[in-house]
Amino acid sequence: MDLFILMQDRALPLLMLAAFLILNVVFLFGIWKRRARFSKTFLVSASSLAFLLMTSSFILIMFTMFFGYNQ
Repeated sequence: MDLFILMQDRALPLLMLAAFLILNVVFLFGIWKRRARFSKTFLVSASSLAFLLMTSSFILIMFTMFFGYNQ
């Protein structure tokens, strides 16, 4: 199977997952850009949540590409 054909067949779920991944990266960047304004507890919890969501989004992208969402 060609990777490009797989991406075309699964465009909508991949687009949503990629947008969610990008939003988490922007959120993480925004938090660390203004880290002087936030407490350490908030920084650690928000960063760990963002990394968890980014990891799960990446895993779901890989699952969607190679195993899931057959038409």
